[in-house]
This record gives sequence, structure tokens and C-alpha cells, in this order.
Amino acid sequence: MKHAQRLFRGARRKLKSKYFNDKNLKTKDELLKNKPSHLTKVEWKFLVDYWSEEAVMEKSKKASESRAHQKMPHYNGTKSFGRTRQEIRKKNGGKCSRVDVLVATRTRKSEKAVNAINLANKTHAVDEINKLKEQREQGLNEKTDEQIIQDVLGKDTHGYLKAYGPGRSITQHFKVKPSRIDLTQEVNEVKKKADQAIEDARKEAENARTEAKQAKLEAEQAKKEAEAVKNDVDRKIADNNAVWEKKFSQLLDFL
Repeated sequence: MKHAQRLFRGARRKLKSKYFNDKNLKTKDELLKNKPSHLTKVEWKFLVDYWSEEAVMEKSKKASESRAHQKMPHYNGTKSFGRTRQEIRKKNGGKCSRVDVLVATRTRKSEKAVNAINLANKTHAVDEINKLKEQREQGLNEKTDEQIIQDVLGKDTHGYLKAYGPGRSITQHFKVKPSRIDLTQEVNEVKKKADQAIEDARKEAENARTEAKQAKLEAEQAKKEAEAVKNDVDRKIADNNAVWEKKFSQLLDFL
């Protein structure tokens, strides 16, 4: 149903672009005369009246400005993101992450001319994502696909789920509200830091125990060496005393 609604809006947008937004048509009468052949006069008048309303024109202007600021419009053409996700799941054994969708929909499939800045943005994003995925496979990082998306595209905001396609909100994707996601991420980050601090403290304590054990062994060895030196000195003194006693005895016998 949602896909059908998007197709309807797309058809209506093309209709407006071709028959209503013609800059050569200055008046409402000229617009009414520029009726598409497949619409009745009543249907066309309804659309012209609707598109001419000030509130609708202002909304359309804001939407155009918003689209102009998009840095990474997709290359998926008329193919729905739902169909793309199904193809990815079929290829990946049922798995499909936002990273998979972004790479699939932002990779050029033809040499058709495109906006150079948008192409550069998309190429850079896809390259960064592939780089982080390769580093993960090599054991250089432990980032999940969701963390990779955030690193490359930034955090999701205003309930909009980046890279996944229309019709999917943050709450639907993660099963919790965005504020809860932020809180969960903060808790996980704090827990990760705490675990790291505990591990560092454990290693420091282990190193301290090892150093203390080594110091004890060195002290015992030094004590043994000192006792050996003392015993050697005592033996030499005793031997020397014995020699002198013998000499004194001989001297007394001589006198």
C-alpha cells in the first residue's frame, strides 16, 4: 500500500512538473488550457486549484529546498527500496543491513550524467563504508553495521532512518524511540569504558603482583649472596687467625 502511494505521488509530481510548472504559462487560464489528455476538465481544475493555494505552494517550495540540500540522492531509479532489500536478503541468506542498502542504492549502475558533487559524496561514503567493513573483517575494529552508518553519515535525526529508503522510521527499525536509542548507546558506551577501566586495573594489578614477586625473588637472591660473602669472609678470618696463632705459638717455643 505504501509503495502504491509513493507511485501515485511520483506520477502526480511528474504531472505537475510537465503541465503546471511550465514557466511559459503565466495565468491560471493558461494553466487550465494546458490540460493533460488523460484527465477531465474537472479533474485538472481540481489539481490546478490545489497547486495554486498559497499554503500548498509554500509547502512545495520548502520540499524543493529540502531536496536540493540532499547530499546523497539514490541511483535506484523506479525500483523500490523494498525490492532492493528483498534482492539483498536473497543474496545474503536473509540478512540485509542499512550498510547493504546504502551501498546498493548509491553505487552507479550506468554512465548517465549526474551531479558531480552528489557523485563525489556518494563515492566517498561508499568507500568509507567498505573501508570500515574491511577493517572489521581484519579484526581492526568491532563496529556493527549500524555504528558504521553513524560514523559515515552521522546520527539519525527527526525520526528519519538514513539509507534504508522511505516508509521506515527509526522507531520501526530499532523497535524503540530515538531518545531510547541515544540513551542505550550512551549506556553501552559508559559500560564499555567501565569494562575497559576494569580490564586496565586488572592488568595493572597483575603487573604489580608480577613485579612484587620478581622483587621478592631478587631480594632472596641478594640475601643468599650476602650470606655467602659473609661466610666466605668469616672463613678467611678464621683461617688467618689460625695462621697467626700458629706463628705466635712457634715464636713462644723459640723464646
